[in-house]
Amino acid sequence: MKVGFIGLGSMGLPMAERLQNAGHELTVYARRAASLEPLRGTNATIAATPAAMGTAVDAVGICVFDAAGVEEVMFGPAGLAETLRPGTVILVHSTVSPTQIRSIAERATTHQLRVLDAPVSGGAPRAQTGELTIMIGGDTAALTDVNDLLSALSNHVVHLGAIGAGSHAKLINNTLFAAQITLTDDAMKAGTALGVDPAGLAAVLMTSSSACIASGLRLRAGSTATVAASPAGPPLVKDVHLMTQLLGNAPGRELIDVAHRFTTAAHP
Repeated sequence: MKVGFIGLGSMGLPMAERLQNAGHELTVYARRAASLEPLRGTNATIAATPAAMGTAVDAVGICVFDAAGVEEVMFGPAGLAETLRPGTVILVHSTVSPTQIRSIAERATTHQLRVLDAPVSGGAPRAQTGELTIMIGGDTAALTDVNDLLSALSNHVVHLGAIGAGSHAKLINNTLFAAQITLTDDAMKAGTALGVDPAGLAAVLMTSSSACIASGLRLRAGSTATVAASPAGPPLVKDVHLMTQLLGNAPGRELIDVAHRFTTAAHP
């Protein structure tokens, strides 16, 4: 397929490279020129604006930080909506709220464009190996039309329902991730109170039945504050806040209460 990709950060770049290596004809755009450097000199086409992708692509993946960024590249000046052909599928890999992605998808229909809610999980290492989890919300026919693209990115594509369902799942996942980080703090504090060697306890927790990706990240970092100050921090804080807005006082609120301790570590 002829595919466009916008957003070449730590996740977007390896995703774009996977599409290119799978034989798809790749056109890319990034707001920061430095992000394009790894693809210069390859057979990827670099577009000056999103609109410059125009009729050259059959589908577009977007992996920018937030909904404002998605709206900018889709509907802003020289945005995708100006030139994409009717029926083009846009995969929004960014983590946004269900309300935001529904609004984006509805606006896209006025341009006869099809949007799939398609957030991803797995981090850069799994993006490089094509082993991301992709959470899909949206029309089944649109999903079928981009199956070849998704198979280059993921060995675990889950169709969860209508537009917004993918974002619901991603926000639940990331909120749980933040909560697991802070619960690991509690485990280490319990060890200190009981006189257990911290280094030894960390080694046990990273290799025993309680081990998970989040706890391993926290234990290697040494503190939740260190994780919050890393590149992983701002996206997690954003997602916990989005989940808070969604859930309110509904069942499951306890998860948010624990996860909020991560946001406090990020902004003490």
